[in-house]
Amino acid sequence: MVDSARTWPALRIDLQDPLSDEERDRLLVDIDGAGVIGLEDDAGGVSLYFQDAAARDALLAALADTTWAAGGLSASDVPDDGWAARSQADLPAVRVGALVISPPWDVARVRADVASLPADQQPDVIEIEPSTGFGTGHHQSTRLCLQALQRLDVRGLDVLDVGTGSGVLAIAAVRRGATRALGIDPDQDAIDAAADSIRRNDVGSVVELRKTGLDDPALTPAPLLFANLTGTLLRREAAAIQRLITPGGRAILSGFTADEAPWVAKAFTGCEVELRLEEESWECFVMLNA
Repeated sequence: MVDSARTWPALRIDLQDPLSDEERDRLLVDIDGAGVIGLEDDAGGVSLYFQDAAARDALLAALADTTWAAGGLSASDVPDDGWAARSQADLPAVRVGALVISPPWDVARVRADVASLPADQQPDVIEIEPSTGFGTGHHQSTRLCLQALQRLDVRGLDVLDVGTGSGVLAIAAVRRGATRALGIDPDQDAIDAAADSIRRNDVGSVVELRKTGLDDPALTPAPLLFANLTGTLLRREAAAIQRLITPGGRAILSGFTADEAPWVAKAFTGCEVELRLEEESWECFVMLNA
């Protein structure tokens, strides 16, 4: 139900041309972690919606010196005219191999479709609330990590998910047979999002969360590590990440572009790229810690 009395903080990005798929992906990366809970694009630009004005104003300042400001940026408070429902309708379930990542409003249909398949063809369904982050399977880097996961035998392994976000990768790992997973993130909003995902998927007994960063001395190496971050973060934190991979263990790395790939590989000294996956301009490495 639309509450016409309520208003939402919004940020409008005016564009000369409609947003291309590549530009949309770049925008999702640029606004990741900025508190955006909804996005709508039209022929004239993009509207971003927020829970609070402080998050909107912080992103407005961050984008002021970027190419997104070329056509104009404007902040406003918009009435609740049903933008959330419209945004949700544009985010259906995504299938990646034997995994389906579904938003809550699509999960009943997805589970019914899955139940109609032969038992040996039924994918695992993971329910994720998109408003809590962009780790929903709609971004290429998340899909690449899920593809890479399914190329490995993770049965019986402990998993460390660095920058867990929505928690989707940690949950996917235990669904694929990992014994347990630890998701870490220094951002409380991400931890809250991941906690919601864990509750929705009933994996609280095997997926743990910790609000912390890579410099936490209590962290111990794992035989499988996820780091779906950015190229810059992966290069800067390569030594800290590699410390958390057991000898002979593997890291699934993504969030970087083809242009950044050589620099990311070079930063992980002592590791070799065992598998390289690509989707459009995005890349993913499975790296073996020799």
